[in-house]
Amino acid sequence: MNAPVDPNSQTFGMPPCLRVPIAAANLDAIETYVGTVRRTVAGRDGQTKALLIEPHRIGEPEKPEALLWEHADRESYIDRLYPALQVWVHVNYRRYRKAYLDFGMPIPSAGPILDHIQNREAIRLRNLSHPYIRLCPVSRRVNSSGGHATGTEGMEKENLRADLASPQKAEEKRKFFASFKIVYADPIDLTKMLNIPTGTKELPGVATMLRMFYLPGSF
Repeated sequence: MNAPVDPNSQTFGMPPCLRVPIAAANLDAIETYVGTVRRTVAGRDGQTKALLIEPHRIGEPEKPEALLWEHADRESYIDRLYPALQVWVHVNYRRYRKAYLDFGMPIPSAGPILDHIQNREAIRLRNLSHPYIRLCPVSRRVNSSGGHATGTEGMEKENLRADLASPQKAEEKRKFFASFKIVYADPIDLTKMLNIPTGTKELPGVATMLRMFYLPGSF
């Protein structure tokens, strides 16, 4: 099934074969743009905290135009980006690893850390604009690379805090994030999901992957 795309969301110039949802504003958005909810875990407050999703898009994408799909590790990449099942959790849910295992999801030896692909602190700084986040198993090296102060997450949080310090910019950000229901993976997110360290400062890991993501002449 071809997954619908939120028309208001940023897709970062990605071709359709690499438009991967990683965060959602609510459960309705997950059902519409991500997939069918098969199982859930609720908290004491009755709020859904974890979801097992059968995604609309499973396996090799239609029209695999990006060079990524010609890579020797393409089968692994397909399984990482478009697996048969996904686990999504609320940003503030602490027992996400238990939920992941209770859903019967295996943790590959190559990826023992369950990474919230969308930065949790960034979501909180954005007033929980998209509180449901996709989990992805990654290596410890990938996780530590992204979480470093000069890594992708550290820089994102620093930029957000700078914007939120200005009331005008804060209001602009609030309206912007409220304008769409799904967050799609950007090149940094995709690099992490493929279990490749992003690096720090100039993000060399991401730089080496750009030509694999974008179509020739598109950037």
